[in-house]
Amino acid sequence: DPLRPLVDAPAVPVIHSADYLDHRERLLAAEHITVIGSGQSGAEVFLDLLRNRPAGREKLHWLARTPAFAPMEYSKLGLEQFTPDYTRYFHALPEPVRNQLLPQQWQLHKGIATETLTDIHDELYRRSLHGGWPDTVLTPGVFVRTAGRVGTTRVELHLEHAQQGTRSRITTDAVILATGYRERPVDTLLAALDPYIRRDHSERPRIDENHRLVLDPLVRGAIHVQNAERHTHGVGTPDLGLAAWRSATILNAITGKAAYPLPERTAFTTFGLEPRPQPRPRTTGSEDRRTIPRQLPVH
Repeated sequence: DPLRPLVDAPAVPVIHSADYLDHRERLLAAEHITVIGSGQSGAEVFLDLLRNRPAGREKLHWLARTPAFAPMEYSKLGLEQFTPDYTRYFHALPEPVRNQLLPQQWQLHKGIATETLTDIHDELYRRSLHGGWPDTVLTPGVFVRTAGRVGTTRVELHLEHAQQGTRSRITTDAVILATGYRERPVDTLLAALDPYIRRDHSERPRIDENHRLVLDPLVRGAIHVQNAERHTHGVGTPDLGLAAWRSATILNAITGKAAYPLPERTAFTTFGLEPRPQPRPRTTGSEDRRTIPRQLPVH
């Protein structure tokens, strides 16, 4: 938000990473460049700039609010948080617990591929082999408090370190914002139904386990949502690997029958202490084949 007013300034490139390739040549010509954001996009932009700057004169800053430039959680058991089992567990948690849990799961979807982190480290290491040190600053745990133009061609960023409580400032010639994408709220689309939508303590729509908006009993129809329920269904809400399961859950709710049979268990991890139904044992007879629970792929 502090950089939003500067995005349209024609003299100083302050751009989103989505537009990086369109401005790449202009950015490479800038004397000093700052990348903000510790996700995969920020890492790839930083690596590309690093590889194309002269050794010892890179003049690159890489800043992030996250406490580390950390790898994406991609272990097989870690990815079981993108399963129907975890979604059901998350939905059953109290609202304050869900609110607290979501920001802590940033490495599940805001981390960096291990290969990209390795490539960045290798490139920095290679540039230090002959006794020099790359002219780069990589600082996690900081956020931009305010920002403004210096003259007509530079930007000044006022920074604060969250853990130290210290403040500093840097002046740069270009800024790439690898700061992600804002979710579009459903409120505008459903404005006519606003009086009938039941909301939680944070004024977000309440959504039941079948991805259905909780509405006033006077409303006889049903409205199901996909990718609008992260606050109720957790980190796997926008994940495409769960799209088929979400769609089947919704269609089963609409039809009132198991139009698409769904497995009772999808993860080896037990996420809570409450007992859950155990899948039926596998059989060898073809007559019982339909009762064998199917394991959903995890992406």
